[in-house]
Amino acid sequence: MLWRQFVSSTNQNMTVQDLTNKIKEFDTFVNSTIISQQEDTYPILDGIIDPERFITAKYKVLWILKEPYDDFDEDGTPFGGGWDLKAVIKSKNSIHEYTGGKPTFKPMVYASWGILNDFYLWDDMNNVEKDPSMLNALKSVAYINVKKLPGRKSTHYSICNEAYKSHKDLLLEQIELINADIIIGGGTLHHFIKDLQLSGVERHTQGSANFFLNDNKIYIQAYHPAQRTSSTGVSQEQYCNDIILAVKTWATQ
Repeated sequence: MLWRQFVSSTNQNMTVQDLTNKIKEFDTFVNSTIISQQEDTYPILDGIIDPERFITAKYKVLWILKEPYDDFDEDGTPFGGGWDLKAVIKSKNSIHEYTGGKPTFKPMVYASWGILNDFYLWDDMNNVEKDPSMLNALKSVAYINVKKLPGRKSTHYSICNEAYKSHKDLLLEQIELINADIIIGGGTLHHFIKDLQLSGVERHTQGSANFFLNDNKIYIQAYHPAQRTSSTGVSQEQYCNDIILAVKTWATQ
Protein backbone atom coordinates (compact mmCIF):
# COMPACT_ATOMS: atom_id res chain seq x y z
CA MET A 1 0.00 0.00 0.00
CA LEU A 2 2.33 2.67 -1.28
CA TRP A 3 0.05 5.60 -0.59
CA ARG A 4 -0.51 4.81 3.08
CA GLN A 5 2.38 7.05 4.14
CA PHE A 6 0.11 10.03 3.37
CA VAL A 7 -2.92 8.77 5.31
CA SER A 8 -3.71 9.42 8.96
CA SER A 9 -7.34 8.54 9.47
CA THR A 10 -6.96 8.84 13.25
CA ASN A 11 -6.34 12.60 12.92
CA GLN A 12 -9.70 14.04 13.94
CA ASN A 13 -8.35 17.63 13.96
CA MET A 14 -7.48 17.77 10.26
CA THR A 15 -7.98 21.23 8.77
CA VAL A 16 -9.78 21.86 5.50
CA GLN A 17 -6.43 22.64 3.87
CA ASP A 18 -4.87 19.43 5.24
CA LEU A 19 -7.74 17.38 3.85
CA THR A 20 -7.69 19.22 0.52
CA ASN A 21 -3.98 18.47 0.17
CA LYS A 22 -4.48 14.78 0.96
CA ILE A 23 -7.29 14.56 -1.58
CA LYS A 24 -5.02 16.05 -4.25
CA GLU A 25 -2.27 13.56 -3.36
CA PHE A 26 -4.73 10.68 -3.56
CA ASP A 27 -6.07 11.86 -6.92
CA THR A 28 -2.51 11.85 -8.25
CA PHE A 29 -2.09 8.34 -6.87
CA VAL A 30 -5.28 7.16 -8.63
CA ASN A 31 -4.18 8.61 -11.96
CA SER A 32 -0.78 6.93 -11.72
CA THR A 33 -2.15 3.58 -10.51
CA ILE A 34 -5.26 2.91 -12.60
CA ILE A 35 -4.15 2.67 -16.21
CA SER A 36 -6.58 1.60 -18.93
CA GLN A 37 -5.45 -0.65 -21.77
CA GLN A 38 -7.95 1.17 -23.96
CA GLU A 39 -6.90 4.29 -25.85
CA ASP A 40 -8.22 7.65 -24.61
CA THR A 41 -9.60 6.16 -21.40
CA TYR A 42 -8.66 7.49 -17.96
CA PRO A 43 -9.93 7.35 -14.35
CA ILE A 44 -12.84 9.51 -13.24
CA LEU A 45 -11.81 10.94 -9.87
CA ASP A 46 -14.18 10.71 -6.90
CA GLY A 47 -14.21 11.09 -3.11
CA ILE A 48 -15.07 13.96 -0.76
CA ILE A 49 -17.12 16.48 -2.73
CA ASP A 50 -16.41 19.60 -0.68
CA PRO A 51 -13.80 19.26 2.13
CA GLU A 52 -15.13 22.24 4.09
CA ARG A 53 -18.72 21.02 4.07
CA PHE A 54 -17.59 17.46 4.84
CA ILE A 55 -15.51 18.46 7.87
CA THR A 56 -18.29 20.61 9.34
CA ALA A 57 -21.16 18.17 8.65
CA LYS A 58 -22.95 16.63 11.62
CA TYR A 59 -22.05 13.16 10.34
CA LYS A 60 -19.42 12.03 7.85
CA VAL A 61 -21.26 10.11 5.11
CA LEU A 62 -19.71 7.98 2.37
CA TRP A 63 -21.63 6.50 -0.56
CA ILE A 64 -19.98 3.60 -2.44
CA LEU A 65 -21.48 2.91 -5.86
CA LYS A 66 -20.35 0.77 -8.80
CA GLU A 67 -18.89 2.66 -11.76
CA PRO A 68 -19.16 6.03 -13.49
CA TYR A 69 -19.88 6.51 -17.16
CA ASP A 70 -18.78 9.02 -19.74
CA ASP A 71 -18.89 8.17 -23.44
CA PHE A 72 -19.11 5.16 -25.77
CA ASP A 73 -17.39 4.43 -29.06
CA GLU A 74 -19.17 3.20 -32.20
CA ASP A 75 -18.97 -0.38 -30.91
CA GLY A 76 -20.60 0.57 -27.60
CA THR A 77 -17.35 0.30 -25.60
CA PRO A 78 -17.05 2.83 -22.75
CA PHE A 79 -14.21 5.32 -22.96
CA GLY A 80 -13.32 8.85 -21.85
CA GLY A 81 -12.68 9.88 -18.27
CA GLY A 82 -9.88 12.17 -17.20
CA TRP A 83 -12.22 14.43 -15.24
CA ASP A 84 -13.25 14.97 -11.64
CA LEU A 85 -16.69 13.80 -10.49
CA LYS A 86 -16.25 15.74 -7.24
CA ALA A 87 -15.94 19.03 -9.09
CA VAL A 88 -18.93 18.24 -11.31
CA ILE A 89 -21.22 17.52 -8.33
CA LYS A 90 -19.95 20.59 -6.50
CA SER A 91 -20.82 22.78 -9.50
CA LYS A 92 -24.46 21.66 -9.80
CA ASN A 93 -27.09 24.19 -8.71
CA SER A 94 -30.22 22.24 -9.65
CA ILE A 95 -31.24 18.59 -9.67
CA HIS A 96 -32.28 19.13 -13.30
CA GLU A 97 -28.62 19.64 -14.23
CA TYR A 98 -27.96 15.95 -13.53
CA THR A 99 -29.92 14.96 -16.67
CA GLY A 100 -29.14 11.23 -17.21
CA GLY A 101 -27.77 10.78 -13.70
CA LYS A 102 -30.91 12.07 -11.99
CA PRO A 103 -32.30 8.59 -11.04
CA THR A 104 -29.08 7.96 -9.09
CA PHE A 105 -28.47 11.35 -7.53
CA LYS A 106 -32.01 12.27 -6.49
CA PRO A 107 -32.34 9.45 -3.88
CA MET A 108 -28.79 10.22 -2.70
CA VAL A 109 -29.85 13.83 -2.08
CA TYR A 110 -32.94 12.85 -0.08
CA ALA A 111 -31.21 10.19 2.03
CA SER A 112 -28.19 12.41 2.71
CA TRP A 113 -30.40 15.38 3.55
CA GLY A 114 -32.45 13.32 6.01
CA ILE A 115 -29.33 11.99 7.73
CA LEU A 116 -27.80 15.44 8.10
CA ASN A 117 -31.04 17.13 9.20
CA ASP A 118 -32.31 15.41 12.34
CA PHE A 119 -33.44 12.27 10.50
CA TYR A 120 -36.33 13.87 8.69
CA LEU A 121 -38.13 11.31 6.57
CA TRP A 122 -39.39 11.62 3.00
CA ASP A 123 -42.80 13.12 3.81
CA ASP A 124 -41.22 15.80 6.01
CA MET A 125 -38.75 17.03 3.38
CA ASN A 126 -39.07 19.66 0.72
CA ASN A 127 -39.11 18.63 -2.94
CA VAL A 128 -35.58 18.89 -4.35
CA GLU A 129 -37.12 19.73 -7.72
CA LYS A 130 -38.30 23.01 -6.17
CA ASP A 131 -35.70 23.49 -3.43
CA PRO A 132 -32.19 23.42 -4.92
CA SER A 133 -30.66 24.16 -1.50
CA MET A 134 -31.18 20.47 -0.71
CA LEU A 135 -28.28 19.72 -3.08
CA ASN A 136 -25.99 21.03 -0.33
CA ALA A 137 -26.54 17.72 1.46
CA LEU A 138 -24.97 15.84 -1.45
CA LYS A 139 -22.11 18.34 -1.54
CA SER A 140 -21.48 17.58 2.16
CA VAL A 141 -20.76 13.86 1.69
CA ALA A 142 -18.21 11.66 -0.04
CA TYR A 143 -19.03 9.49 -3.04
CA ILE A 144 -16.74 6.87 -4.59
CA ASN A 145 -17.09 4.19 -7.24
CA VAL A 146 -15.58 0.71 -7.00
CA LYS A 147 -14.52 0.99 -10.63
CA LYS A 148 -12.79 4.25 -11.46
CA LEU A 149 -12.65 3.88 -15.25
CA PRO A 150 -15.68 4.78 -17.40
CA GLY A 151 -18.27 2.05 -17.54
CA ARG A 152 -21.91 1.49 -18.40
CA LYS A 153 -25.15 2.76 -16.88
CA SER A 154 -25.95 -0.81 -15.83
CA THR A 155 -23.09 -2.75 -14.24
CA HIS A 156 -22.68 -6.52 -14.43
CA TYR A 157 -21.56 -8.11 -11.15
CA SER A 158 -18.40 -9.57 -12.69
CA ILE A 159 -17.15 -6.16 -13.86
CA CYS A 160 -17.52 -4.57 -10.45
CA ASN A 161 -16.04 -7.63 -8.75
CA GLU A 162 -13.00 -7.61 -11.04
CA ALA A 163 -12.46 -3.89 -10.43
CA TYR A 164 -12.60 -4.50 -6.69
CA LYS A 165 -10.10 -7.35 -6.81
CA SER A 166 -7.74 -5.36 -9.04
CA HIS A 167 -7.71 -2.22 -6.90
CA LYS A 168 -8.80 -3.37 -3.46
CA ASP A 169 -5.87 -1.78 -1.66
CA LEU A 170 -6.49 1.58 -3.30
CA LEU A 171 -10.20 1.48 -2.42
CA LEU A 172 -9.52 0.56 1.20
CA GLU A 173 -7.01 3.39 1.48
CA GLN A 174 -9.54 5.81 0.01
CA ILE A 175 -12.10 4.68 2.60
CA GLU A 176 -9.48 5.17 5.31
CA LEU A 177 -8.70 8.68 4.08
CA ILE A 178 -12.40 9.63 4.03
CA ASN A 179 -12.87 8.13 7.52
CA ALA A 180 -16.68 8.34 7.39
CA ASP A 181 -19.04 7.56 10.27
CA ILE A 182 -21.70 6.26 7.88
CA ILE A 183 -20.82 4.05 4.91
CA ILE A 184 -23.64 3.34 2.46
CA GLY A 185 -23.02 0.66 -0.13
CA GLY A 186 -25.36 1.06 -3.09
CA GLY A 187 -25.27 -2.53 -4.30
CA THR A 188 -21.56 -2.74 -3.44
CA LEU A 189 -21.02 -3.46 0.26
CA HIS A 190 -20.81 -7.23 -0.29
CA HIS A 191 -17.45 -6.72 -1.99
CA PHE A 192 -16.06 -5.10 1.17
CA ILE A 193 -17.54 -7.30 3.93
CA LYS A 194 -14.41 -9.34 4.59
CA ASP A 195 -11.87 -6.56 4.16
CA LEU A 196 -13.80 -4.15 6.37
CA GLN A 197 -13.88 -6.90 9.02
CA LEU A 198 -17.65 -7.22 9.01
CA SER A 199 -17.83 -10.99 8.44
CA GLY A 200 -18.44 -11.79 12.10
CA VAL A 201 -20.50 -8.70 12.89
CA GLU A 202 -24.22 -9.05 13.58
CA ARG A 203 -26.38 -7.98 10.65
CA HIS A 204 -29.46 -5.87 11.38
CA THR A 205 -32.36 -5.13 9.06
CA GLN A 206 -34.33 -1.96 8.41
CA GLY A 207 -36.84 -2.62 5.68
CA SER A 208 -34.96 -2.95 2.39
CA ALA A 209 -31.58 -2.22 4.00
CA ASN A 210 -29.25 -4.37 6.08
CA PHE A 211 -26.70 -2.73 8.34
CA PHE A 212 -23.71 -3.54 10.52
CA LEU A 213 -22.52 -1.63 13.59
CA ASN A 214 -18.77 -1.84 14.11
CA ASP A 215 -16.09 0.35 15.66
CA ASN A 216 -18.50 3.28 16.19
CA LYS A 217 -19.46 3.26 12.52
CA ILE A 218 -22.49 2.03 10.60
CA TYR A 219 -22.18 0.14 7.32
CA ILE A 220 -25.38 -0.01 5.28
CA GLN A 221 -26.05 -2.64 2.63
CA ALA A 222 -28.66 -1.06 0.37
CA TYR A 223 -29.81 -1.28 -3.21
CA HIS A 224 -28.24 1.03 -5.77
CA PRO A 225 -29.97 4.45 -5.56
CA ALA A 226 -31.28 4.01 -9.11
CA GLN A 227 -32.91 0.66 -8.28
CA ARG A 228 -36.12 0.07 -10.17
CA THR A 229 -39.24 -0.30 -8.06
CA SER A 230 -40.63 -2.68 -10.68
CA SER A 231 -37.72 -5.06 -9.99
CA THR A 232 -37.17 -4.65 -6.23
CA GLY A 233 -40.61 -3.65 -4.99
CA VAL A 234 -38.95 -0.78 -3.12
CA SER A 235 -40.15 2.77 -3.80
CA GLN A 236 -37.80 5.75 -3.73
CA GLU A 237 -39.52 6.87 -0.54
CA GLN A 238 -38.95 3.54 1.22
CA TYR A 239 -35.38 3.33 -0.07
CA CYS A 240 -34.47 6.69 1.46
CA ASN A 241 -36.45 6.22 4.67
CA ASP A 242 -34.88 2.79 5.33
CA ILE A 243 -31.38 4.26 5.09
CA ILE A 244 -32.26 7.25 7.28
CA LEU A 245 -33.92 5.05 9.92
CA ALA A 246 -30.95 2.65 9.97
CA VAL A 247 -28.62 5.58 10.64
CA LYS A 248 -30.98 6.92 13.31
CA THR A 249 -30.81 3.54 15.07
CA TRP A 250 -27.02 3.81 15.12
CA ALA A 251 -26.93 7.47 16.14
CA THR A 252 -29.41 7.13 19.03
CA GLN A 253 -28.24 3.85 20.52
